[in-house]
Amino acid sequence: MVRILALFTFVLLNLGVFAQPLASGIAPSANEAAIARIDSATLNLRNKLYTFVDPGELNIYGFDLRDIPVYSDSVIALRLSLLETEIPLEYNAQVRSYIDLYANRRRGLISKVLSTSQFYFPIFEEVFDRENVPMEFKYLAVIESALNQKAISPVGAAGLWQFMPATGRMYGLRTDNYFDDRKDIIKSTEAAVEYFKNSYRIYNDWLLVIASYNCGPGNVNKAIKRAGGKKGIWEIMPYLPKETRGYVPAFIAAVYVMNYASEHNIYPAQNSMYLHLDTVIVDNHISIQKLAMAIQSTPEEIRLLNPSLKKGIIPFNPNGVVLTLPYHQAVRVAALRADTSFQSQVNEQWLALSTKEKSVQTAPTNKVVYKVRAGDNLAKIAKKHDVSVAELKKWNKKTIKGGKVNKGQKINIYPNRA
Repeated sequence: MVRILALFTFVLLNLGVFAQPLASGIAPSANEAAIARIDSATLNLRNKLYTFVDPGELNIYGFDLRDIPVYSDSVIALRLSLLETEIPLEYNAQVRSYIDLYANRRRGLISKVLSTSQFYFPIFEEVFDRENVPMEFKYLAVIESALNQKAISPVGAAGLWQFMPATGRMYGLRTDNYFDDRKDIIKSTEAAVEYFKNSYRIYNDWLLVIASYNCGPGNVNKAIKRAGGKKGIWEIMPYLPKETRGYVPAFIAAVYVMNYASEHNIYPAQNSMYLHLDTVIVDNHISIQKLAMAIQSTPEEIRLLNPSLKKGIIPFNPNGVVLTLPYHQAVRVAALRADTSFQSQVNEQWLALSTKEKSVQTAPTNKVVYKVRAGDNLAKIAKKHDVSVAELKKWNKKTIKGGKVNKGQKINIYPNRA
């Protein structure tokens, strides 16, 4: 890959034009067009052959760390036109303003999103490919949540795709005291795709689908009516709700910046997330602590990958609970389940590892001091921290008398020892 990128750099140098501020114009010059086409060819080759590239290799222009390149409108428009997509990516002043926002003032955010996209985009793409939805919809999650699986808006929308509770339930996303499927990667993506497909049946226009995702089909229909029946997104734009008028331009800008980040001297941030995940089914007979120990993980890692578990525990569900785990850990769970008794296998490993730990460490660690709240009891506290009532009593022999606790009372909990 280094040789390929070096070749394109050599061509750019010999063109006598290297990424630099360019004068705006109606049409790109021959040199500008050449640069854009080479950028696009490099981009396509990079995406098809390599899933991850070191940031140093991405800096094909030799930018200094603080350089913020500026390009003419004609170059940006041409670059957009070179992207292969079913969705028309028109360039105008509104789109330019969002490109400037992302490529200049929000550079740190784009760097972070480029990194997390390596984790989320393959999952999105698998669902989109299966359901025949344009791949560019993955960038909608960028402007919805900045690829933050735990994101919650001020009005209560949640997850990567920012579903409101009622809309989520319409698309099969469970939201109750224990589950919030809006934060489940696969379930929420499948729900979003179903929304896109339903909306496309109405409008037969992907940009109108995107607008409806933000403000609802009712507002899009009103805008079409006020525009005299015209159905082009730019024709109905003045009649859309104020917050939606920037939504499609923001989407197009996100597509551009995510594809041409290197050309703007923006690269993926360091990322320790797993790139290969799988799902497994477990039930509430096993605690997260025991499962983590059995698969050589940690409770924190399991909870991080499964934010749809609202209380951080595996609640009862007659059909089991689907967990997302790194592939090598999911394989381990599958191997355990293949034995006659998954629970007994886990318990044996738990006992063996706990005994080994106790031989080198006699005192519990990672203590949490919990202050009892109104309405608390031992069972409720134990469930919240995924430990047992017996363990709470053992850890607090001097302060817990008769199995009762009082508001304001402080008790010691050792969640990693459960």
